[in-house]
Amino acid sequence: MSPQRLDDAACTAAARLLSASLAERTTIGEAVGILQCTHGCDAGEAVRVLARGAGGNGAEAARVTAAADDAAESGADPDYWGWA
Repeated sequence: MSPQRLDDAACTAAARLLSASLAERTTIGEAVGILQCTHGCDAGEAVRVLARGAGGNGAEAARVTAAADDAAESGADPDYWGWA
């Protein structure tokens, strides 16, 4: 049995789906970190807080991340070691 080859359109659609999925998972990961820092909770509790938000984990994670980004000072993120 040989592997099935996808056409260019199917490959492009699969790549877009994968990219969107990774972007959402990254946003959720950032929001979990934000909640852990601001609420002093563990990752499991942070995910449960996100799940209670309107629109599911992804929408609530995007809202939390946007709120933190809006409140942050440019270059103040210690992960950047002063690089802006």
